[in-house]
Amino acid sequence: MSTLRKIIRNDENITQSEYVDLYSAAIFDRDSKHLLPVLLASLAAKPLCINDMLSFVRFIHEQTPKKCLSISDRAVNIVGTGGGISTFNISTTATFVAAAAGAVVLKSGSNSYNSQCGSIDLLQQLGFNLKQDVEALEGMLQELNIGFVSPSMYPPVLKRMAVSVVPFSLRDIGGFINTLGPLLCPFHVAGQICGVRNVKLIDIFSRLFCELGSANSLVISSSVGIDEYSAIGKNFSALVKDGKITHTEFSPNEFAMQHQDLNQLNGGKPHENAEILRSVLQSRASPAAIDTVILNSAQLLVIAGTCTNLAEGVTLARDQLLSGAAYKLLLRAIEYSQDCATKETA
Repeated sequence: MSTLRKIIRNDENITQSEYVDLYSAAIFDRDSKHLLPVLLASLAAKPLCINDMLSFVRFIHEQTPKKCLSISDRAVNIVGTGGGISTFNISTTATFVAAAAGAVVLKSGSNSYNSQCGSIDLLQQLGFNLKQDVEALEGMLQELNIGFVSPSMYPPVLKRMAVSVVPFSLRDIGGFINTLGPLLCPFHVAGQICGVRNVKLIDIFSRLFCELGSANSLVISSSVGIDEYSAIGKNFSALVKDGKITHTEFSPNEFAMQHQDLNQLNGGKPHENAEILRSVLQSRASPAAIDTVILNSAQLLVIAGTCTNLAEGVTLARDQLLSGAAYKLLLRAIEYSQDCATKETA
């Protein structure tokens, strides 16, 4: 039986070498180019399988091994799989609060795939120059505690796949790749928060991180159906640390956050989400939006080791937001990235 047929039938006895042979043929063999759209569509249409996920992530990083930055041993990342309820860019907003509070945040992300506004769309709308090289990225991280992975920094094989499926669009058949986006960051980090759209996905993603040898990763979800913590409804997580998985849950009420209106987390197109981000960082947004960002910022601070627990993180994150420090960091980061663009053209 062919490997492709095994994948379609959800066969759990596919070896890594069989996966590698199939991926290599589909991506690099011109005579087998027709395989790639079929393979990606099949992976996107079937239920998530940990073997499929593991094999793909390992294949990508074998093609282009992750790089170490000078600050990798302190940097943390927060990124979601997408696909849940459409909200504003919560995790991207939280990076500015956490970085202002002392965490070193290397944020990965993408253009919109199954939402109106991806993190890259948002950053471009805010005025960021995302054509920085690795040296400029490191400089930004060292000076401002924050940096963003540009699309050009991702493994070249991913771009090759996008080109190879033409006339199909990767947006239409690449749901499997997009779901694995949080695991495809091209740089090593000391800790990661991965948001999933459905609480049921926490188990498979935490096992995935464990299989990949992650020493400090947290998979999170909210009962309201978003791939971040929410100040509305219960929140769930699984911490992957040193080969062990620990599940927890909490209610926002534990932090005096009592909100009911999910519409306060609504997002829109890039220009709308950019305004929401600015309003949150200037404390002008709805209480539910502000508290939701604070919760996610607080968890980033815990993963980064800046705070010892979520309650301490909530206090520190709220202080940084209300003081205006997070908004000032946003302005400095935009200016820094634009200065990098000026130097490149000088």
